[in-house]
Amino acid sequence: LVVGAGPIGLGAALFARLAGASVTVMDRDPERAAMAKAIAGADATLSGGEVAEAIGELTGGEGFDIVFDATGSQQAIEAGFEFVAHGGRYVLISVIKETITFSDPVFHSREMTLLGSRNATSADFGHVMAAIRNGTVPVDRLITHRIPLRDAARSIPVWATQKSGLIKALIEID
Repeated sequence: LVVGAGPIGLGAALFARLAGASVTVMDRDPERAAMAKAIAGADATLSGGEVAEAIGELTGGEGFDIVFDATGSQQAIEAGFEFVAHGGRYVLISVIKETITFSDPVFHSREMTLLGSRNATSADFGHVMAAIRNGTVPVDRLITHRIPLRDAARSIPVWATQKSGLIKALIEID
């Protein structure tokens, strides 16, 4: 399960799928969740508020073996512990300034592993660049907005508040 269908979450979903994993993507925004299927090849998507029942149906009540959080949201990170299966791993890609808390009984009874993931190696970058070069990464679908540098001052504030259809914006410098 990848929680958060922004650029980082889509990247996590895409490379998990390329590694052979079955991938479910969850985002509170149904439009972003739908983009995960089209862009990252997600097998299933979830969106909206109450997802516990849908997760139960998808996993036979077990939860997911691996849950990646890419939301940047304290509330979402804390909720994600509930989605991890017994013996599963919870990977926090998100980096936030707030303190997170979780239920120790849930954490221990599920015998889960918590992993913070922030840095990449040169081999990781090489892998991503090769996937971009060979067309495995649909760059044309990830970059949804392109503008010249002269329009950046006007466009950036708009993108900060009107995110519909926005995944990644590219400012072109001539």
